[in-house]
Amino acid sequence: MGGARGDRVRRYPYRVTLLVLSRGDRLFRPELLRDLQGRGFGEVLWIESEKPSPEVETLSHDFPEVRFLLLKAPSTIGERVNIGIAEARAPLVLVHWSDTRLTGFLPRAIDTIEKSEILCSVPVSLTPQQEPFPSWQAPHWRRGRLLVTFHAPRRDGESVLFPFDFCGVYNRQKFSQSGGFDPAVANPYWQKLDFGMRCFLWGERIQGTTGISLMYTGAPPEEDATPDEGYKQFWLKNIAVRVRNEMGFLPGWRALEYMARSDTGPLSAVQEFRAVRSWVRTHRFRFRRESRDLIARWEGP
Repeated sequence: MGGARGDRVRRYPYRVTLLVLSRGDRLFRPELLRDLQGRGFGEVLWIESEKPSPEVETLSHDFPEVRFLLLKAPSTIGERVNIGIAEARAPLVLVHWSDTRLTGFLPRAIDTIEKSEILCSVPVSLTPQQEPFPSWQAPHWRRGRLLVTFHAPRRDGESVLFPFDFCGVYNRQKFSQSGGFDPAVANPYWQKLDFGMRCFLWGERIQGTTGISLMYTGAPPEEDATPDEGYKQFWLKNIAVRVRNEMGFLPGWRALEYMARSDTGPLSAVQEFRAVRSWVRTHRFRFRRESRDLIARWEGP
């Protein structure tokens, strides 16, 4: 709905598409759109959930340059990001929520990100009091299990495991090549972790940028890391994969370990294992390293 016709991205100072994910805070949406349009970005996309708010039509009329994407079916957050980035016209896409505000933006940060060709650059997240909070992550092994710890941003360019709350500056082409977020993983935490780990295993990087900051107008969201179906997919597609002769593969002996951990019964567990094993085989030449090596060599403070 709405939006300028044709590609006008090159007319603007920054060839960046702003992708706004709708979430609460309806009262201040016109104010947010006015602020974003005045920053010189090439395009603004607004993506609603399957139940669009009543004022979308009014907003479309008041802001004719903004494109509003309306979804007809239920979708995961990652799927909305996939759709929005696929619709974007600029080479970089800055994703954030309608209840966040772009309070810090250094133009040179965008230039650095574009030249570096990093798949995703994660901004600094701020509380309503504009104080940084732990939103960047690092993986560790603890007793043979993966542990993800969150910390406040420490330095520009440090490795970050995944984009907090899906917010970040994405390289549109590299994001497409990575496969994006897995729509089959419903839990946002495992969806982000699956995406981030896959990017690193496939030789890409996600890193933090202190040149961009987003302030939450309310309480920042909490992560739900409860093991569920999404965790099982993440474990099979990332942790269980091994690399040999520059190819990734899912060893057959992992099936026994998976069946022991799965709560769906042996038959369903075997079917799930075979499906992921086929996926790994399809993408076998994309794998550059194993999870155990990646985590063991993760950069320190």
